[in-house]
Amino acid sequence: ECEIFIEKSIKFFMSGDAIGVRRLIRILGMVPQMKTPKILVADDEIKTCRLLSRFLFSHGFSVEFALTGNEALIKAVEFEPHCILLDIRMPQGGPELLSSLKTKLPESIVFMVSAIIEDNQEEDYLERGAHSCIDKPVNLEMLLDAIRQALNL
Repeated sequence: ECEIFIEKSIKFFMSGDAIGVRRLIRILGMVPQMKTPKILVADDEIKTCRLLSRFLFSHGFSVEFALTGNEALIKAVEFEPHCILLDIRMPQGGPELLSSLKTKLPESIVFMVSAIIEDNQEEDYLERGAHSCIDKPVNLEMLLDAIRQALNL
């Protein structure tokens, strides 16, 4: 059994199967698991922040929220989130905030969230480092899947 396991392990590494490699590494305990993934919800609507925070917390994430762009930037630097959900139309928000966040926290994955996202805006956000754009009202299960996929969970 051990020889078969080793043989399959080598095949994973040789094939470049990223999912198989991550699973193998976790099984072997070569790399510790990511600490509780941290998410910053930045939205000027308190109800949206509370809803998303509760939902994400219930799925094992550590969550902070911010109601303005300035607050989001300060909290992001202090909290160092793995992922940021950034409302496009919040005060002191938009593309400039995205650029600032990506400059200060280049490893953080940023999802732009809005009820209205025009094609040219989406291209601009992606060029500035956003992972993707999410429509409001947010489908919570789709959001959860997108976050898990982006964080390789």
